[in-house]
Amino acid sequence: MLKNFIVGVAWLIALTGTTIATADPRIAIIDAAFDTRKHLTSLGERGVKVIGRYYSRCAQPELGLTTKRLVDQGGRNDRKSEVSQLLGRGFAILSIYQYYNNSAQKFDGRTKKGRILRDANCEWTDEPRDVEDEARLDAAAAVQQARMMRQPIKTAIYFGVDFNFAASNTDVQDKMVRYFRVIKDIVEAAGFEVGAYGSGLAHQILRAAKDKQGRIGLIAYSWISASRAFTNTSEFHRSKEWHLFQNQVDKEWFGKPINDEECTRGLALDTNVQNQLAEPFIGFWNKSGRYTLSVRRTRQIFKARRFACNGNAILRQARTSLKTDVLAKEVCFRGKRKLLTPKIDYANATRLGRRNWRRGLVEVDVDDDGSMDGWTWVGNLTKSFHDKPDWIFPAKERSEKICD
Repeated sequence: MLKNFIVGVAWLIALTGTTIATADPRIAIIDAAFDTRKHLTSLGERGVKVIGRYYSRCAQPELGLTTKRLVDQGGRNDRKSEVSQLLGRGFAILSIYQYYNNSAQKFDGRTKKGRILRDANCEWTDEPRDVEDEARLDAAAAVQQARMMRQPIKTAIYFGVDFNFAASNTDVQDKMVRYFRVIKDIVEAAGFEVGAYGSGLAHQILRAAKDKQGRIGLIAYSWISASRAFTNTSEFHRSKEWHLFQNQVDKEWFGKPINDEECTRGLALDTNVQNQLAEPFIGFWNKSGRYTLSVRRTRQIFKARRFACNGNAILRQARTSLKTDVLAKEVCFRGKRKLLTPKIDYANATRLGRRNWRRGLVEVDVDDDGSMDGWTWVGNLTKSFHDKPDWIFPAKERSEKICD
């Protein structure tokens, strides 16, 4: 126990330094599938600099995504449009393309249930299409909407591969490569760069595959999905070759309590961390052109985060709390008041705050909403944000895991 305490204190000392005190460690990059306009002031106050918003071939009201597409919220000539408000208030944009990219059936031009997707005119059709046809429709829609938003050339559009697949599933891998060959050809010809969002395996394959001209690499930027169990995700994260990592999903900011049970609705969003070792520019844009987040800010955000490597990383109420005095904090989520989970789930990321040197505890923002939540033993966390643990599928084994 004494050895563990000494190691923990040494880890805390190594973590501190001049950089920690000179830049904002709160999240700077979020993505949202909803209109952000009424929350822009609050987002700025919370330190957000980049907001991911969506392009999509067609609107998707059938999925309840009525404000997902940026283009549906007005254009640059409308000062009240979302894109004008975002840029006018100093935010940069992360452009994301998603149109039913949440299943392997996408590459056959179908929904997860097998229905043929809408055509270029957004009409449901019975006309089957192959992977190249589907990619051409998506690439054309992405380029058209990027131009409508006046997205600067030499900035990126990230295309989703938002589902898991096994290394043995060569059919899906082949279709994904064929899809991105077409995407790369069309999108780059229009002057934009291509990124991808997906599992570690998806990135490994897309970075190694050849384009139509025989050049290695179908994507310029890799954005890792937050899904902890996706194939090779932890391995790719540890390779340090990624650009962006989605560290928290399905969060909600700015909801406020109404009574003992209910809250106002806030903004549903995900949070993201840029790799401090990657090139600073990773495709963002603002009203002036290409946008790069401050290198100092990127480093600070990265250094202030760790993963839970203990399957029972309990959160304590205060820095003087015993292990049994667990966190009991309420948050607003989907219109309801709910208790924040009093532990950091295994392999989830968390932000670090103040330290209790004597007891080897560190304050953590477990849901990365900008506010500290409780305290946990330093030995529950990895020593670096590079050290993403492999997912453990059996729940009992996962709950019993301790840090190496």
